[in-house]
Amino acid sequence: MDATRGVAALPLAAALEAGQDMVGGKAIGLSRLVRIGLPVPDAVVLPIGWAGDANDLLDAVGHLSPPFAVRSSAAGEDSTERSAAGQYETVTGVRRHADIAAAVARCRASAASQRVRAYAGDGAAGGLAIVIQHQVNAGRSGVAFSVDPITGLTDQVLVECVFGFGEGLVAGLITPDTYRVTADGAVQARVSSKPLAVTAAGRRRRLPLERRTARTLRDDEARSVAELVRTAERGFGLPVDVEFCFERSRLWLVQCRPVTGVRTG
Repeated sequence: MDATRGVAALPLAAALEAGQDMVGGKAIGLSRLVRIGLPVPDAVVLPIGWAGDANDLLDAVGHLSPPFAVRSSAAGEDSTERSAAGQYETVTGVRRHADIAAAVARCRASAASQRVRAYAGDGAAGGLAIVIQHQVNAGRSGVAFSVDPITGLTDQVLVECVFGFGEGLVAGLITPDTYRVTADGAVQARVSSKPLAVTAAGRRRRLPLERRTARTLRDDEARSVAELVRTAERGFGLPVDVEFCFERSRLWLVQCRPVTGVRTG
């Protein structure tokens, strides 16, 4: 999009310089991960105020390969003061470039939803940017914390993981496997029963009986996640929680935010 006609779309690496008031918290977190050198799927950011037409949108995302995840990135989201995680819309499993515009409109509409207003009042979003990201084919997904969100202890990385895409974990549909990884690499695993997995399109798929109690991560994979989380924490300068996924054996980070409301010890 021609910047003289309005606010220009940005590559993910440039979002950090634009600032959170322009690109929202989710984009800032991902941009920081890119700057640190951690593995993040390629993405484009439509800043707050972006108002391009369909051709502008196709120009901005044309280099990205499908499928796509289209994510809301609110100005007040994922800050050190509050998270607002899950309050805004994410559209996954978008198969064609031509379908991105509808997904963007759906995300923007979520800023005026009753759920968002109940969380933080009218106008709480402070504007909504959009992250359009290549969606990797996740066989396993999870969340990892550089500080235990319950106890505040900092001597272990807490890793939670499920089969399929992470929506099943984030929405509370699936009890995840839990891995605690110490600084010296020791791994304590607790394997749960996971009756289903969520697909790229958000559908629930029943798992065969033998798969339900299988481990989602080997010890070395749990250590790899913990290493990236510790690297992210050093780069951010504060405790973080990170969403990750494995595409076969390749590890990706797809979101990072400060851990809020926890007293560390």
